[in-house]
Amino acid sequence: MKYHGLMKKITLGILAGVLSANANATYLSIAAEGGFNHYTEDLAQGVASTEYVSQMPDGTLVADADQSGGATVHEGLRWGGNGTYSSLVLENFAPDIDALDTAYAVSAITHNNFDISAQFAWLMTASIAGSLEFSSSHSGGIAAGFGSTTVVDDFTSDVSTEFNIDFKETFNTSSTDTCERVSDDVDPSSGDHVFVSACDDYFDFSVDNPDPLPDSLPFSIPFYIDGEHFALTVFFSEDGVAPIDRDRLWTEEEKSSTFYTMVSLSRVPEPETLLLLGMGLLGMGFKRRNKKA
Repeated sequence: MKYHGLMKKITLGILAGVLSANANATYLSIAAEGGFNHYTEDLAQGVASTEYVSQMPDGTLVADADQSGGATVHEGLRWGGNGTYSSLVLENFAPDIDALDTAYAVSAITHNNFDISAQFAWLMTASIAGSLEFSSSHSGGIAAGFGSTTVVDDFTSDVSTEFNIDFKETFNTSSTDTCERVSDDVDPSSGDHVFVSACDDYFDFSVDNPDPLPDSLPFSIPFYIDGEHFALTVFFSEDGVAPIDRDRLWTEEEKSSTFYTMVSLSRVPEPETLLLLGMGLLGMGFKRRNKKA
């Protein structure tokens, strides 16, 4: 009985420590930076009209003065003509991560999908170069690996990445039955997309991360903060909460949709903590069974 009581105290103590840690002050702050730095267009469709744009406070898009691309990044792209445009617009955020296992938005891509004239060129591909800059009042930074106490980049460093977008502006037809058959995801086995009101547009995305991070979403970055191990998971979401499990994103004709890059910080339990917690739960289980007997 003394053994069971000790295990119960250990277990409850561990659980209380985990719960109280969620009430800590800000673990770290993240600032997303970057934007569009390259695009290509389908010149076979007619007049070249794609341009880099900036978003004004009232939401309108205006052409950037510097259209060179390359080292210069831009908030968005617009294509079309005669006053009717479709566009992709990037917004960057700077959240404070003050709760564990909670999703925070670090950037958002909005696709405004409007019926443009076929005489104007369409956007085909685009690249977004960006970085996540970390800061914190705590000690530590990015660790050499999960469970490692070696900090390879402290809180004055940033992580650069690049999102590549392959965009498809589809031909609209008189009936959705005559839209081009396209799989719902990059994976052809996902089945054909079901068009809603017209031949919806889509874009495929991929990620080019620096080594050793994987070139896929979601991915996790190991952190060592104030002597504890954490994992910062980066993922893509349609609703700002749940991750998506596909690489092709759709927007209905004459509508807009927004897709978010999210992060969530989780504590990585120490091996000895997992062992004690397992022993405690096992002991409590024995005690319950003894009472039933």
